[in-house]
Amino acid sequence: MRDNGLSGLPAGFPAVTERTEIPDDSALIAEQRRRAVRAIASAATDADDCALLLDALGLQASEGTTSVPAPRPGH
Repeated sequence: MRDNGLSGLPAGFPAVTERTEIPDDSALIAEQRRRAVRAIASAATDADDCALLLDALGLQASEGTTSVPAPRPGH
């Protein structure tokens, strides 16, 4: 391997010159996790199976809940 003089990277690998910003996808990730929990719950055979699957995937049952909007005034 040839040395390109850039922090020990082998020849042919570009040097990283600037750090890119990662967009804040927390709302998108939360929605994906909510949908995953709900899909697991619907496919599980019972509560124990659901708990086992959620644990295996690092998910919590509480991530599958959604907030219920408040009642409209006058109804």
